Amino acid sequence: MYRVNLTDEQRLELHRRTHERSAPPSLRDRLEMVRLSDAGWSIPKIARHLCQHEQTVRRWIKAFAFGGFDALADKPRGGKTSALTPAIVNALVRHVRDSPQTWSARQLCAWVAQEHQVHLSVGRMRLHLRRAELAYKRTSRSLKHKQKAEEVTLKQISLECLKKGAMPDCLT
Repeated sequence: MYRVNLTDEQRLELHRRTHERSAPPSLRDRLEMVRLSDAGWSIPKIARHLCQHEQTVRRWIKAFAFGGFDALADKPRGGKTSALTPAIVNALVRHVRDSPQTWSARQLCAWVAQEHQVHLSVGRMRLHLRRAELAYKRTSRSLKHKQKAEEVTLKQISLECLKKGAMPDCLT
């Protein structure tokens, strides 16, 4: 029978890892298995409580006993690593935040291809933008950039003259 007996330092580490925001739910379940085993629960009771199979609970308790907290983590997933390195993402974020222009994902793909020779699809760029917490902003619909300051001033003066109670000779 597998049973875990934690030291005080391990209990603190278990508590810290359980309350990490970035910890996936599966890791939290495994940490809960270890905590309950330390509390004296049997493997069948832990399995019933967490709605897991006994073999699953036994496997993670055994993994913790032989490998510690690092043995509870998920294995890295397969697949290609992104050509968009963290350094390029940081440069992209700085470029977007420092630029007064409003960028589309397609324009950013072209910029990354030109500056860093990394070619991404628009959908993949949108994913990276979401991860970097860059949100699209709707452009304001203003015509101020097309107005002439002198004409605006004259029109404001004529508007004031047309208001109730204004002097009738102010338009002259």
